[in-house]
Amino acid sequence: MNGTGPAGFWTTIRVLTGMALTRAAGRRRRRAKLFRNRSGGSGGNWSDIGFAITIVFMAALNVSGAFFVRGAVFAGERLAAEQSGQIVVDDWFLQSVQRNGGVPPNVRAEAQSLSQAFGRDPDDIAALLRQAVATGRPGLIARSKAIQGLRPLPYAGGYPAMLGTLALAWWFGMLILQGEGVELDTQRRRHPMWEWLLTHPVRPSAIFAAEMLSPLAANPIYYSAPLVPAILYGGVYGLGWGIAALFIIGLPLTLAASCMGKALEVWVMLRFAPRTRGAVAGMLGWVGYTATLLLFVAPLAADKIANLLTPALDGVATLPWPWLGWFLGQTGQDRYSFAAGAVACWLGSAGVIALAVALVAYAARNGLSATSDAPPKRRPGRFGREPLYRKELMWFARDRGAVVQAILVPLTMASFQLVSMGGLLARAGNSWNLVCGGAIIFGTYFLTILGPRSLTAEGSALWIALTWPRGLESLLKAKARLWTMLSTGLVAIVLAYAAYAFPADIPSIAAVGVCWFVFARSMAEKSVTLASVAEASGEAPKVPTGRRWATQLGTMTFAIGVLTEQWHLMIAGIVYSVMTAAAMWQSFRARLPFLFDPWSETVPAPPTLTNAMVAISILVEGAALATGIVAGSFGQEAASAMQAVIYTICAAAVSLGTWNFLNNRGVTLRDIWTWNAPRGALFPWLLAGSVAGLLLGLFGLGWTFALHRIPGGHDLLLHAAEQMTAMPRLAQTQAIMGIALAPLVEEYLFRGLLYRTLDQEWGGWAAILGSAAFFAIYHPVLFWAPVFLLGIASALLFRRSGYLAPPVLMHVIFNGTGLFW
Repeated sequence: MNGTGPAGFWTTIRVLTGMALTRAAGRRRRRAKLFRNRSGGSGGNWSDIGFAITIVFMAALNVSGAFFVRGAVFAGERLAAEQSGQIVVDDWFLQSVQRNGGVPPNVRAEAQSLSQAFGRDPDDIAALLRQAVATGRPGLIARSKAIQGLRPLPYAGGYPAMLGTLALAWWFGMLILQGEGVELDTQRRRHPMWEWLLTHPVRPSAIFAAEMLSPLAANPIYYSAPLVPAILYGGVYGLGWGIAALFIIGLPLTLAASCMGKALEVWVMLRFAPRTRGAVAGMLGWVGYTATLLLFVAPLAADKIANLLTPALDGVATLPWPWLGWFLGQTGQDRYSFAAGAVACWLGSAGVIALAVALVAYAARNGLSATSDAPPKRRPGRFGREPLYRKELMWFARDRGAVVQAILVPLTMASFQLVSMGGLLARAGNSWNLVCGGAIIFGTYFLTILGPRSLTAEGSALWIALTWPRGLESLLKAKARLWTMLSTGLVAIVLAYAAYAFPADIPSIAAVGVCWFVFARSMAEKSVTLASVAEASGEAPKVPTGRRWATQLGTMTFAIGVLTEQWHLMIAGIVYSVMTAAAMWQSFRARLPFLFDPWSETVPAPPTLTNAMVAISILVEGAALATGIVAGSFGQEAASAMQAVIYTICAAAVSLGTWNFLNNRGVTLRDIWTWNAPRGALFPWLLAGSVAGLLLGLFGLGWTFALHRIPGGHDLLLHAAEQMTAMPRLAQTQAIMGIALAPLVEEYLFRGLLYRTLDQEWGGWAAILGSAAFFAIYHPVLFWAPVFLLGIASALLFRRSGYLAPPVLMHVIFNGTGLFW
């Protein structure tokens, strides 16, 4: 290599591990460059800053792993005490029992504390505590006596040894599956170092040794992995020995995990067919990803995890579990030797490394797998006669990595979303809506991942679609329809289980299924707009963050509506998602001709549907935020009195900002206030708007009259009336907003901008109904029906007359009659 002969063994390892570091640094620079290019930023070495943050993050992960092992041992000690007929309580509670000589007054507080820690019902715990205090059976034991740390670990087995061993195996398995970095994208390119065997006169053993060490060099998680044995040994032997364990024990274990992780990657690469290879690699990546996420929350939930595992592992707890004791150097009951622990860890690390070498040697010796990658012989049925559907189904069947990525990853994300909404789920209870909500979140993530995954798999071959006897837009919409059907089939399985488990709620579950189908279609169409063509390097360009976030609009509203059984939230989420899909597709259609040369694309001419939705969202959210700030600073009464002023300021600001934005792009105020060429004189249309507003106002009166006679409707109206009287000047401010200001601003935004641009996208009654529905969801739920009709009438009047003034007058009269509802 240096011109004088072959490089030596250690020189080869040094060069190749340096290359692994260079590749890792290059990937970081590439991500940082993509981020800067897409976000419009410039300057700053964000790659190095991000790398430093990653190192800190990984160190926190490993520290969490050490505390999870400790927590598992402590949970086992608690279970062992309970098996002996005792209840582990907080020290202060036992002292309170001893002081009172009977049942203390704070039983409920202790029961609640134990319920949060162990996941049991607080009422059952409180009853058990009262019985224990009154009868002495079961006995009470202080936590400080029951949980004494790692040193009293049982020598042969028991709950502490079993649970601690499982926790340690969890951490070590997670470390193995990291490799050069957990990759959920199963199509990533890999560059095996054994290519050097064909190009350089170096020793094969050195190349394979460097290949095994590459994860250790490239992945920051291994840099802090020795912290786990250091913390555990420090808890047993003291701080000084813990620092020694950082190097003497931590480094061999980390080396062994790195070697085994690389061995698994090599084995998968060589011994599986390309399509199956992606699925297996994706499965391993998913397991590593899930174990990493769980390791962050596991230390805080060690007792709950122990309670869940105890029924399944109760019988095996009596078996020998010496491995954690060997790891810590336990030579007898309460007897430990640092040297014995070091030897045990060295032997274990050597065994893992030997197994990894054997696995790599076996895979290399047998070469690439000869397994056929031929497509399935069975032809698709009638459903597959659509050429595009057949192509998509064949891709999905052959690319098993896509199945893993599109099923397991969404399932994991949905599970963590449900866990993160713990308070919301507590209110929802263990009922049909909890099961359906989980299905909705899973289906949403399925579409979010499947869409870009399918389009990325097309790569530069997407241009072939241009030769089909149909437009590219039609093909991509067909993809959206197929993804909708696939996701609906998966969600339907969960909904069928919900119907089986909760037969009394079948009508509600069926309604959720119908709502999901409409929602899924909008989600699939939004996913299609993320289509891109691979760059010259073969990598798919990064999708702008704003566009990715836009695909999620309406998702959480719909899911929370299902979880809490609030149908108005479900409808609002569906409407918002459908409108967002229309806006994104309108923008995507303008970019579609430039899909293969995005540097030539032009921005759609204003006004667009996106312009309208952004303006409306800023008005509503800005007014709500300002009202909340005033309420938090000066009280609810001040907020109610200032509401008209706040809405006026926000409406004026949004209207002026929108007018200025459009005017700078050649769209005058007259262009918005008129529809093409106005039809006839203005006065007859104003008269028609006045009559229509009066009729709609009378319908509103009848609607209120009907609500008084609907079960539960009278109470809702009474509650709203009480709010109006309880807040000073609220009725007056509502009148000012509803008559003097809201019609002008809302007609400008919802009809002048929203309906006009939606008519360009959908046309006909779809645009009329869509704009009316979007208008209605921004109003109180009780009055959705009359407001929806007002939206329909305003759109029709605007379209027929060509003037925006008649809808404004109709809106004023409608709101004026609403004061008498």
